[in-house]
Amino acid sequence: MEIISATALISINETFFIQLISFLIFLYVMNRIMIQPLISMRDERNTYFETISTDIETAKSNLDTLNRDLDAQRKKLLKEANEVVSKLEEEADQDASTIVASARTDITDLRNATEAKVNEQLKTARSQLQGEVESLTTLVMEKVLHRRLQ
Repeated sequence: MEIISATALISINETFFIQLISFLIFLYVMNRIMIQPLISMRDERNTYFETISTDIETAKSNLDTLNRDLDAQRKKLLKEANEVVSKLEEEADQDASTIVASARTDITDLRNATEAKVNEQLKTARSQLQGEVESLTTLVMEKVLHRRLQ
């Protein structure tokens, strides 16, 4: 029977150093080819996101400022519009009052002219009727009395 000698799992000899050197070279190559580009891409992405977030914040603040400015301008314009409307209403009231006053004077003048015309027509009608009334009264009296009046 032969005795088998068991060897240790790790034996330190020249192959161990060669494997260690090849592993270190592998780590160096992996670090240069894969890990450093990934880290730089991650850093670039983080800085990009930071710039985007700062841009978003500045845009939000600008939007808030613009909204406040627009609200202030809208309030100012509404105030000016209300002032213009009230001014136009006052002018319209004044114009209406002058129109009503002129209409009243026209109505008064027209009424006076109409009254004068009516009075004149009444005078002419009365004078015409006066002559007719006298002739009719004499005619009626003659018929009633059955004789002629002088």
